[in-house]
Amino acid sequence: MLNPINTNEAQARAIAHGEGPMLVLAGPGSGKTFVITQRIKRLIEAHGVRPEDILVITFTKAAAEEMRHRFFKLTEEKSHPVHFGTFHSIFFQILRHTYKFTADNIIREPDKYRLLTQIFSELPSDIAQPEQPFEDTETLQRILCEISAVKNSGLEPEAHESETLPQQLFAYIFRQYKQQMNRQRRIDFDDMQLLCRDLLRERPETLRMWQERFRYILIDEFQDICPLQYEVVRLLAGPRENLFIVGDDDQSIYGFRGARPEIMLNFQKDYPKAQQVVLNVNYRSRQGITAAAGRLIAHNKVRFEKDVRAHNPAADGVKVYDFSSKRQQGENIAALIRQYMEREGARYEDIAILYRTNTPSVYTVDALIRAGIPFTMKEKPKNIYDSAVAMDVLAYLRYALDGDNVEDFYRLMNRPVRYIRRSTVPVRPFEERELLRNNAGNDSVLQRISQLFSQLRFIRGLAPYAAVNYIRRGMGYEAYLKERGNAQELERLNELQECAKAFDTTRAWLEHIGNYDKMLQEASAEERGKAVSEDAVRIVTMHASKGLEWQVVILPDVNESVVPHKRAATERELEEERRMFYVAMTRARDQLFIFYIQEEKAGNFLPSRYIGELSV
Repeated sequence: MLNPINTNEAQARAIAHGEGPMLVLAGPGSGKTFVITQRIKRLIEAHGVRPEDILVITFTKAAAEEMRHRFFKLTEEKSHPVHFGTFHSIFFQILRHTYKFTADNIIREPDKYRLLTQIFSELPSDIAQPEQPFEDTETLQRILCEISAVKNSGLEPEAHESETLPQQLFAYIFRQYKQQMNRQRRIDFDDMQLLCRDLLRERPETLRMWQERFRYILIDEFQDICPLQYEVVRLLAGPRENLFIVGDDDQSIYGFRGARPEIMLNFQKDYPKAQQVVLNVNYRSRQGITAAAGRLIAHNKVRFEKDVRAHNPAADGVKVYDFSSKRQQGENIAALIRQYMEREGARYEDIAILYRTNTPSVYTVDALIRAGIPFTMKEKPKNIYDSAVAMDVLAYLRYALDGDNVEDFYRLMNRPVRYIRRSTVPVRPFEERELLRNNAGNDSVLQRISQLFSQLRFIRGLAPYAAVNYIRRGMGYEAYLKERGNAQELERLNELQECAKAFDTTRAWLEHIGNYDKMLQEASAEERGKAVSEDAVRIVTMHASKGLEWQVVILPDVNESVVPHKRAATERELEEERRMFYVAMTRARDQLFIFYIQEEKAGNFLPSRYIGELSV
């Protein structure tokens, strides 16, 4: 029997459901895992369903393991024949049974990148050549996402509007990728879905076997399902239609993988007999956070309307601040964390900083390191001082102070161009007069050399920020970068100058930079190979935050072109961006801080439109 003290009315209805389809709309923190595990238990104990007839599908291996663990704990069993798995593991199980596939048939991510790179290197002359080689991982990843979207949509590649490649080139790459995979008898996750769909369509006896094997199907995070996965699920559910789906259309944020919230919205059209229940009590966040998130997501048109309320009635919890620069924002994030840690029992792991993309602000990372705040993130943070622009400027600063590193002089002498020939520069430490002597007879170069050394002497007496400013404007370095036409280099220069503000002397800054890479590794728990349970602030993307929660959540850079992302142009894309911001907001249990840049010399920063939507 269910304990009425531990379940609300909506949860009890969902758990008690027996035969037939049901749609469970589960808002953030509403206890969906509790409902799924309790329903499995009730199916077995109250309805006499054999455990081996139950299939529970999740989207990640971690979620499947967590669900299995929660269920075993609930039943006090160390093992159970209930089948918990991801879509991919279930589909692969079906394919392995028929086609005898092994793990060796599944292509790995590095092999995908190598295959794409090879295809690009062998493009025929009649195909429009790309303007630049596609060798960086980020671009290859975008192409693979587009290939995946085409496979999942069932469209021909010519019908796909590629954002990464010219149309003809994308279609060619798609077909070559598919042919090479077939030739090597390799499959990726999208192929698993296609092959599984075709197998169940074309072989009725195989379909009946798996329908008998899985008589009850429960799906977690249903809003993330793509059309192809849904088609396979419908085939497996078959005539019994014992399909119990749990999810929240407001948290559908995987459009780039083919997920469509419309599938969930149309579920009752596909299954007219389906019952519906809304889990509308948020046990995670206080009411202030829940209400603000609700006002935001209400601006989306393609959604189920829900009246979600919080179990915790506290009406506060959301604070919005603006800053004049990203550097000031980073310093305030560090100060906020230090202030939180003064509380009794406070832990760093109670706090998360959620970014829209996987490149967190260098100012935030730098501020955390200088404050001695441990953090963890999936990848080692970017070292701003490793950029070509930073190495140029730092060469100027080091040589201005000490003048004994010839490699530094080689780097700075013709940035901007001064026509100093390397053959005239001594290979050992030298003085100005020796270089002048080696260039005797070339008056214009002599003048430039004299000017350069005069400028280097001037730099010695400047504070770091003023020194960088003088290098970029007084010495012509910024004009040199503009001639190269690389906007990203100018952005790196702006970032570097902002970082300089935190230091009183150039030597102190250079000492900090010398230890920076080591400090990055020591500050990042995952880089030290330590467990994720390490007491450290989490730096996570909004995508990766889904399913997680923290006491305190900080959302920086909530500006237009970041949130929503600059690539979001259509109404569908803007609604998904709003859903992503909704997901990020609802990760907070107690406090939610939303930060944005109001104005910065480097450019115009507008607050995100979503900030205005948080108000009544």
